[in-house]
Amino acid sequence: MIQMRRSFVLALAVGLALTGCKTDGSAGGDPGEITEETPLLHADGSVAAHGWARGPLVQYDRSLVQEEHVDGLREWEYYAVFAPDFAIGLTLSDLGLLSFAILTLEDYVTGDIHSVNLFADTSALDFPLTPFGNTRFETTTGSVEYRFEEGLRSITVLSGQEGADDRMEAHLELSDSRATESIAVVHQFDEEPGQFFYENKRVSMPATGSVRVGKNVYELPEGRSFGVLDWGRGAWPHDVRWEWGHFAGMTDGHMVGINLGTVFADDSPGTADAVIIDGVLHKISRSEWDYDLDDLMAPWRFTSTDERIDLTLTPDFDDSTTLSLGPPLTLTRWKVHGEIRGTVQLDDGSQLQVEGIRGAAEYVEIIW
Repeated sequence: MIQMRRSFVLALAVGLALTGCKTDGSAGGDPGEITEETPLLHADGSVAAHGWARGPLVQYDRSLVQEEHVDGLREWEYYAVFAPDFAIGLTLSDLGLLSFAILTLEDYVTGDIHSVNLFADTSALDFPLTPFGNTRFETTTGSVEYRFEEGLRSITVLSGQEGADDRMEAHLELSDSRATESIAVVHQFDEEPGQFFYENKRVSMPATGSVRVGKNVYELPEGRSFGVLDWGRGAWPHDVRWEWGHFAGMTDGHMVGINLGTVFADDSPGTADAVIIDGVLHKISRSEWDYDLDDLMAPWRFTSTDERIDLTLTPDFDDSTTLSLGPPLTLTRWKVHGEIRGTVQLDDGSQLQVEGIRGAAEYVEIIW
C-alpha cells in the first residue's frame, strides 16, 4: 500500500525583497503577499515576482520567457463545474507542440463518463495574458469559446454533427467579478531561474447552463451548481507532480470556495491554500494531505500547519485517468469527487462549519 502524506513547514519569508511585496511583517500582513501589480519576469526572463496575491496582480508576458525554456511553456484554462448529480470539466490548453480542448461530463448517477477531444496546432489558440480576457479555439470537428464580461463568464462548446449520438455541446454561465478575491501564486522550480508556474485559482462561481450529450441534456440546477477556474501559465521542467483540491458551494448561507494543494516546487513565500468566503480570501498556511492511492474511495483529510482547517472529503466518484498525447506527453491522475465537511478558522478567529460542499481532489504525475 502506498500511503501519501505531505507535511512541510512553511519557510519563513524574512528579508524577501520582491517588487510589489510587503517585506515588513511589523507593518501587518504576510511578508510573502504581493499587494500591487508587478511583472512576473525580468527583462532577461528570470522570475521577478515570487509570492502570493489575492488576485492576478502579477503581470504575465510570454514574450519574456527565456528562449531555452520556450519548449517548456505551458498555458491552460480549466473549468470544473459541480452539480448534485454530475460534474463538468473543460480543459483548453497550449502545450507548445499542439493545442487541444477536452470536454468531460461525469454522471454521478449512472457512473458514466462522457468526453470529447479536439486537437489542432498551436496557431488555433491565442490565450489572453490575464484571466479576464476572451479566447476562441476552432477545429474542423468543433469549437470552444470563453468570454468574460464584468460579472459573468460564458463558455460555449460545440462538437460533432447536430443530432449525432456522439454530439456534445455546452452552454455555461458563471458569475465572477474582478472584485472577487482569488488565490494567485508564483512557484519557482529549482532547476533553472527562468522556470516558473503562475496560477490563479478562482473557486467561488455560481453556475447555470446545460450540457448536451447525444440526445440527453444535463441542466445545471440554479443555486446548487458552482464552478472553479484554474488559470495557469508556466515554463515547466520535463516532469512535475502536483496535488490540487477544489471545492465550491453554499454553506450556512455563505458562498464558499476552497483551494488546497501545490505544485511540488518552491512556493515558500506562500502557497495556493486559501478559503474564499462571500468573495473575501482567508489565507491558510500550507495544507497537509492524508490519502491512500491504493484506496482512493477512503476519506481524504486536509489539515494545515497553522491548524486553521480540518476538512474531510468523502469520495463518491472515481475520476482517475491516464492520458497520453504521444511520447513524451503522458499524464497519470488519481482523482476523486465528493463532498467536503469540517471546520475553517476565519481571519477574525471565528469558526465556519463547512458542510455538503462538492468538489474534487487529485494527485497528478505528468511528463511533457
